[in-house]
Amino acid sequence: MTRSRSREARARRQVSLPATGVLNEILGKLVSRPPAPAPAKVVFVSCGVKIHFPWDKACARHRAALQVLQEAAKSLPVEIVPCEAPFEDPREMLAFLDSLGPVAGLVFFHAAYTAGEIGSCLGRWLLDHPTPLFSWAWPEPGNGDKNEANSLTCQNFLLTMWKSMRVPYAWMHREIHAASAPALTTFLRAASARHRFRTARLLHAGGSRVTAFYDGETDELAVMRRLGCRFDRFDLEWIHQHGMKKFPDAACRKLWQALRSHPACAKVAVPEEQALRTYRFGLAMLDLAAEGGYAGATVKSWPDLFSCYGCAIDGAVSMMNDFGFCVAEEGEMNGLISSLALHFLSDGAAVPTMMDLTLWQEKKDRLGIWHCGASPTRWLREGTRFSATRHSILENGDPETAVGLMLEFLLQTGPITVVRYLAPDAGRYFAFEGDFVESPLAYRGNYGLMAPKAGESVGRILGTILDEGLDHHWSVGFGHWAEELRWLNHFCGVSEVPLRVSTLAQGLSRP
Repeated sequence: MTRSRSREARARRQVSLPATGVLNEILGKLVSRPPAPAPAKVVFVSCGVKIHFPWDKACARHRAALQVLQEAAKSLPVEIVPCEAPFEDPREMLAFLDSLGPVAGLVFFHAAYTAGEIGSCLGRWLLDHPTPLFSWAWPEPGNGDKNEANSLTCQNFLLTMWKSMRVPYAWMHREIHAASAPALTTFLRAASARHRFRTARLLHAGGSRVTAFYDGETDELAVMRRLGCRFDRFDLEWIHQHGMKKFPDAACRKLWQALRSHPACAKVAVPEEQALRTYRFGLAMLDLAAEGGYAGATVKSWPDLFSCYGCAIDGAVSMMNDFGFCVAEEGEMNGLISSLALHFLSDGAAVPTMMDLTLWQEKKDRLGIWHCGASPTRWLREGTRFSATRHSILENGDPETAVGLMLEFLLQTGPITVVRYLAPDAGRYFAFEGDFVESPLAYRGNYGLMAPKAGESVGRILGTILDEGLDHHWSVGFGHWAEELRWLNHFCGVSEVPLRVSTLAQGLSRP
């Protein structure tokens, strides 16, 4: 094996990013974290009919399936609420569901064949209480003896009703065994993420997108209707004044000194006053998030921060994402929604960062993904260091007037998911998977070189994006989450843009 291939193999074995970033310890002494959401409530319901099928065996299957579900939920922010035994009477089932209050998801287990009213009444209840529904039946042994459950037919019977009633669902026909847990985990992640979207308040610092970034515009009412989240707009000057009142230079300087003295800091090329202004904005946003219970934020990073406040927000965005508070820059509410989907589905492990697709190495089938310098330091590539600088794009124009704070470094190798909920209404999305592999820093800023997932190609990915005219900002999360995104968006009514066949560096499109 060559040295390059050996490095790529090590990258693929990487399973997670570090739990904390460069400034987490000192930041935790300056601000409170936003309150953690309550676990999402997922209900476990099963069905059966005593008169035709052995009831003791149906109850035993109910308990066994519940145990598998509870095991699948162990490490997730969900609470499993089970019924005591399979339901025969739809009135008892509805009374049980109504007693629980709002629920995030419902796992329906076909312990044995049931009366049709169970299916129709549950479908009617779901029309009034739109809830992700997961149908689980199991293959019987077929040993030549009696049919003791008729589980597949039961599933077929009820899914016909739910489809006719336009109730969205997912289904699985698999053994009552630990091997079924991964699909249950995927459903639980999707149900929990949808619940968090529906209860989320988001903070928009600056109140609008940056100049001429039309694909950063958001149809707020459409997003509220589809995903449930709402966002509050705060003027940048109000946030600046809040930071001035609560966070003096001494507090901001603690962060700056911790950054400069960190062993991974290779270079400092930004004036202290610019760094302190950057951190003050970040501290103010985190303080408001803790106070208001915000789940994430976006900030109009330019031109206002450059021209009016003499700093760049990127270093603060890096710090906030490291801290577990999901933030997208450039006034990008659709970028924030894209990042939050990865954040919610992974329970924070994806550590999303908003990026551009910048370099197409067609012959090598590689895609360079870059942004100016706002990625969280948890993404710092193992064995490398970061630089604290002014804005490299501003320096292209005039090095004397360029401002910072930016954190520039190579991104960690390993599995990634790239996703975008499309402007303006987040009604469509496109996602693809790959791996960041070993590469040099192609441009100053944050950079990773992606090898596409096996069976795909960069040509097909970019052919889809360019032919379809998709948005130019993309949220990158660590790990592979495309399947979880598909389930989440199924239950949110968000349609997927299909991957096109084109592999050429050119294409045709019509309006």
